[in-house]
Amino acid sequence: MRASVTSYPEGAREVYKEEGSALFLLDLPIALPGFDHHLSSWLLRDFKRGRNILIDTGPSASVPFLERSLRSLGVERLDLVLLTHIHADHAGGAGRLLERFPEARVLAPERGRTHLVHPSRLAEGTRATLGAAMADAFGPILPVQKERLIDSSDPLLEGFTVLETPGHASHHSSYVFHADFGKILFPGEAAGVGLGEAVRSLWTAPGMPNVSAPYRFPATPPRLDGEALERSMELLSAESGAKYLCFSHYGWTTEVAETLNLAAVQFRDWCERARRCAAADEEDAVALLFDETQREDPLLGLLSSLRTEQRQKEEFFIKNSLRGIVRWVRS
Repeated sequence: MRASVTSYPEGAREVYKEEGSALFLLDLPIALPGFDHHLSSWLLRDFKRGRNILIDTGPSASVPFLERSLRSLGVERLDLVLLTHIHADHAGGAGRLLERFPEARVLAPERGRTHLVHPSRLAEGTRATLGAAMADAFGPILPVQKERLIDSSDPLLEGFTVLETPGHASHHSSYVFHADFGKILFPGEAAGVGLGEAVRSLWTAPGMPNVSAPYRFPATPPRLDGEALERSMELLSAESGAKYLCFSHYGWTTEVAETLNLAAVQFRDWCERARRCAAADEEDAVALLFDETQREDPLLGLLSSLRTEQRQKEEFFIKNSLRGIVRWVRS
């Protein structure tokens, strides 16, 4: 097996390549500050079984970039699309992508499938949670034809284990691919947000200190089921022996056991901080907790070294995650 950080045309990055399979990160740029290397799909080329598999599509505005990346890698056919959850930044482009790859079939968490087929509520929820500017930049959400959906018993899933990992969303799946050399874990956002070691230079500002500092935080949106998320992280801990963990946001790591453990520890820590917070107003609590975690949580150590547009974007999402935790502990 060859592990690599080779860059390819059209935003594709090779993670590994061996005789049986290869894995690529595919960038999904959005016309917003800091979103050039924020969203990604994962392309798994399963040479042994003659399959091309995509994990998450990103939003519809990114589909032209995604299609060009696929073509640049010689992918003319997609067999399977695995969706971790039905949020616009992960699945909003599914309908548009399927128009370009009519042979592809889709596996999505069962509870979220209705939002693929009838996406109006998904579009409304995106606008309410992320704001009009971001929702518009993500692009329109086209419906997925019901007959394109499969379930986890389909033979196309050979070589995969599907894990039900709700919490970040009420419907959320993580996927494990069993390669010849070991397992590859695609946890969606059930293991939080993290910046992979091989791609951190895409986010950091030249000449800034602490560019090797860690960067992790919980992916806990305003509608959070914290108890379910804790159970999901416990389930994922059984996959700590995987060779690669592929973040939804952003990149990959080989430090799988440490990443999964830190995700659980950090989530519990942020929940405890929210419980101790005396501010009655939700937004005051979020502001106080943001200042506190910036100062005291070493897993946010890289934040101050990010490029300005990256840092501002990440601050928005960190505050959104804190908002989800505050609402959950006070519910």
